[in-house]
Amino acid sequence: MDEVPPPPPDFSEVPRPARARPWRFVAAALFVATAVILAAVGYWLVTQPDITPSFWAFNLTEATTLQDEGLDGTGVRVCIVDTGIDVTHPDLRHVNVIGWRDFVNERSQPYDDEGHGTAMAGIILARGRLRGVAPAADLIAVKAIGASGSGGDQGIANAVDFCTDPDENGDPADGAHVISLSLGGESRPIVGTRTEDAVNRALDLGILVIAAAGNDGQADDGDVESPASVPRVIAVGAIDSRGLIASFSSMGANFTGIPPLPRQDPHRKPEVAAPGVQIATTLNGASYALVSGTSPAAALVSGIVALLLQRHPQYKQNPTGIGPFKDALMAGALRVDGQDLPHDAHYGYGIPQAAAMSLLL
Repeated sequence: MDEVPPPPPDFSEVPRPARARPWRFVAAALFVATAVILAAVGYWLVTQPDITPSFWAFNLTEATTLQDEGLDGTGVRVCIVDTGIDVTHPDLRHVNVIGWRDFVNERSQPYDDEGHGTAMAGIILARGRLRGVAPAADLIAVKAIGASGSGGDQGIANAVDFCTDPDENGDPADGAHVISLSLGGESRPIVGTRTEDAVNRALDLGILVIAAAGNDGQADDGDVESPASVPRVIAVGAIDSRGLIASFSSMGANFTGIPPLPRQDPHRKPEVAAPGVQIATTLNGASYALVSGTSPAAALVSGIVALLLQRHPQYKQNPTGIGPFKDALMAGALRVDGQDLPHDAHYGYGIPQAAAMSLLL
């Protein structure tokens, strides 16, 4: 399972828009209202009738250690913004969906017409043939990505806002503790995006936001995608079962913005690199798959964060706790041989170590 299989002939990557060049920022500002953020669906997928759980991924990140101590995400609310969720899947029927909103087709009941969201939900929440990282967590599911694998900036921003207030009464007390964003698009350092604004509002409420770094490593544009690029967001790159960076995983830039300013610890990008190659998970129609990309890596870290919040509830919706939480993530990470220290443009601060981090919180 160390080698990444080639993508099936009929499963092509959704193209991303080219990153705006500095001299085009003025023009970009004129089109910000119609900006598009694409789901990070550029992942390899191989359907598996007989799936083998990815125990190596849980062991490598010490998620297994916390699970063995009885942690399962109980009492933690996770919001997944994606293509939806197939709650009829045998491994997902137990999930307590406490909030649902469809910003694409306005359907009242959960569904998934693309499969990416169900795959990410399985990594976090599965219980059955597979076991997710935090299967007892409560779920707020928001569909902002359509069947084509793309979604508009405004729709994704609305989805993030829904995560913070799912009953839409103006009180975030029932909102998410963790927002998982396995999606990404171009960053606009001057004008920003509505999605980045919504993410910052969530962060201001003390909600931990986890986002995929992006899958453009083999044609890297030099930085992680948005909203992983937002300073307080935990941006996640991908490694394989040997702990080596995946060839597709986006690197981070030491400087960002116009004029370029240095990123500061603990917000240099990406923050961590987690297992994201051939991860076993659920798929629409009661099926299973091995998926690869920074999307599954981000979902796995979201599950680990849910376990940590169960153990350390003082960090739930704690605006002053995001910095210390990321400090512990950085200090507890496993460094890889040859990794630049203290931060590497590909590995970040290292591979997240859930048990070590728990001791530091």
